[in-house]
Amino acid sequence: MKIGVVGSGKSFSKSVLTMALPICLAVAGCHGATQVGPLDTDQSFVKIDRPLDAQAASIRTQAVPGTGTADQSFFLALNKKELGKRWFMSAYLKQFFPGAVMGGAAASLGTRVVTFRVQNGKLFVFDASDNYKDSDTFDPKLILESYPIVNTYGPYNDLSNADKYVLFDPAAGLNRFGVVADMFAYDPAKASNFQVDAAYMSNFRALTDGVTFEQVFTGASTVFPINDGFQTGNVFRASGTLGLALRRYQEGDGFKAMPYDGSSYFFYGDIAQVPDTGSLTSSYVHWNIHKGMKPIKWLISDQFVKANQDPRYQQYDIVGAIKKGVTNWNEVFGFKALEVEVATANDSYADDDTNYIIFDGDPTFGAAFANWRQNPNTNEIRGASVYFNAAWLDIADYEFGVAPTPSPDGRPAQPVAALAKPKTPTLTWGNWKNEPLCVMWTPKYRADRNKAEALTPDPNAALTPKQKVENFLTHVVIHEVGHTLGLRHNFKGSNGQPGGSTSVMEYVDDADAVASGRDHAGPYDIAAIKLLYGMSTDLPAQPFCTDQDTVTDVDCNPFDRGADPLTAYYAKNYSLYMNFFLTYGFFFPPDYYVNGTLQFVRSSQTSTRMADAFKLAMKGLTIPADANLVATNMGYGSRVDMATQFVLNRLYLDLPANRGSFTSDPPLDSTLTPLVMTELRGNLTNADQIRSYETRRMVVDILKKMQTQDAYNLLLAAKDALTQQLTTLTGNEKANTMDLIARIDAATHPYYK
Repeated sequence: MKIGVVGSGKSFSKSVLTMALPICLAVAGCHGATQVGPLDTDQSFVKIDRPLDAQAASIRTQAVPGTGTADQSFFLALNKKELGKRWFMSAYLKQFFPGAVMGGAAASLGTRVVTFRVQNGKLFVFDASDNYKDSDTFDPKLILESYPIVNTYGPYNDLSNADKYVLFDPAAGLNRFGVVADMFAYDPAKASNFQVDAAYMSNFRALTDGVTFEQVFTGASTVFPINDGFQTGNVFRASGTLGLALRRYQEGDGFKAMPYDGSSYFFYGDIAQVPDTGSLTSSYVHWNIHKGMKPIKWLISDQFVKANQDPRYQQYDIVGAIKKGVTNWNEVFGFKALEVEVATANDSYADDDTNYIIFDGDPTFGAAFANWRQNPNTNEIRGASVYFNAAWLDIADYEFGVAPTPSPDGRPAQPVAALAKPKTPTLTWGNWKNEPLCVMWTPKYRADRNKAEALTPDPNAALTPKQKVENFLTHVVIHEVGHTLGLRHNFKGSNGQPGGSTSVMEYVDDADAVASGRDHAGPYDIAAIKLLYGMSTDLPAQPFCTDQDTVTDVDCNPFDRGADPLTAYYAKNYSLYMNFFLTYGFFFPPDYYVNGTLQFVRSSQTSTRMADAFKLAMKGLTIPADANLVATNMGYGSRVDMATQFVLNRLYLDLPANRGSFTSDPPLDSTLTPLVMTELRGNLTNADQIRSYETRRMVVDILKKMQTQDAYNLLLAAKDALTQQLTTLTGNEKANTMDLIARIDAATHPYYK
């Protein structure tokens, strides 16, 4: 795709072109100024305004907000003295339509260290990172972009010193956009090319060390991967604004990299080759924070002020709560490392020199997330942003703005399934893509939204509704800002901390999020920050686990609570629902609590804990069932059978996708397995006379799957016992028993696979 130089085949006299050619020097700031004259050879970049051609002007009809109303785009002139020197090049997806944030807007696509070189009539942009050199012989040059040189643009070419610059069209580069089906899970197999139909440049601004500007684009993908995974010929059209910045490469004075040592407390940055060794290295990502520094300034959107004027929220100090989410981190550093101001209408969250907390008044995308921009060579953070959705205000006011109404008779809330997290198209640019540090979803998207337990006494009874709401908002922000400081999640913060957590980097129950102190960094956070920023050499003493551990460590769970998550949280809520189901016949335990309890049967570190988890899961279901309840409570026996069938099926036969984070069958264990075999034997032989043939047939399938001698022997013994019963049975009982015997016969001839 090439943008025409003058536009649509129109011709103009030289005098008209000169009048239409304001020249804006980067150092002057360019705020609408028009300056015609010789090029200043001391400047690195010069903005050359030009009229939009017909194609680019058509983007105005695409309803892309924030693109300005001027009818000028521009070329950039690069001082030839800068060729070969290193620059930071960063990209930020500011606007996207359709989808907005669900399409990837409000997120950094990353930063590269680049260098420029003229080759074959084009200005090439190379990745100049130190990370790709294998040896002195193999030091590859990776092409990121290629821009057409337009030095033949007559009016520019007539200017003094024009020969000292390379004039290029930043809107007509490779434009290697791609569409990704899921915003937060980049999968090249689901990506498709996005053809840019038209683009132009807008909102140029000079910085002290470079320039920033925006590329407004529109285009389509003709082969778009829809969410069902099948390729189809539908056309996906989109428009957007890509914020770009070119800033002189520099490293923070006195910045000290912290080499990656394999621990998971912190995010680590780009992987680098170690020349002549064949090995790889990296370091942890952090700011150049130290005593005596100029505080890092954060801007919070002026839309927070507007939200605070809403009659629903006037009683809360929203702006103050958001500010505390930033400045409370200063308590950890012991000096003013961070400061906050309210942004003006002229500030942009897409600017490379701005740290910004974005407010989105549309509650559709119910989440908060953070991302940063770091130096790929050193992993020094250069800037960051946090996205905050209005849905958090609604939730805080709804849950804590008024006194909660207790459930009548201690009944659990009716289970409501969590909404599916949105998966919508987002854009990549070359190999740059949105990689948020964290996406914290509001309760409507969370599996833990069903709360059977009543928090009595209320741990936050001493707090006013105003305090609760403000603490909740601060907690959301302090969590996300913690990520921008370099901290990863700690999902063990609540372990050993009833009703609380040692870390704001954990996902906690909403009631725990508003507790006193949850708007300040916890003991783990303090220890981790001090380690990352060189203020201590001691590792955090508090329990820790993070995202990748949630599928290997059963005690590593978001949103759990209590010193022992099995007994204090999962099994407690599971039992409340199960007891209510067995007694009254409805409110069956949600999958979240079923899988949360059964994960401890599948993968606990000790035999005793696996056995205890199995006993909790089978409480009220074991052989024999309570004969008095079976006799006096209509339908009780059939409900016991139904629940038993569900639990055993979930343990052994259900698809892995239905089992939660831990999907393996329970292991063979000297303490656990005998308990399981007792229940399988009793259900197969219908020892308490309430077990259905559906359950009994399922038990045969489980024993077949186990592939053990004990399971084989149990099947053979059951077959003999059932065969002896045939002489006493008639009708359907006899027919179903014969079918069960045949099923056992098929499972045991042969038994071993």
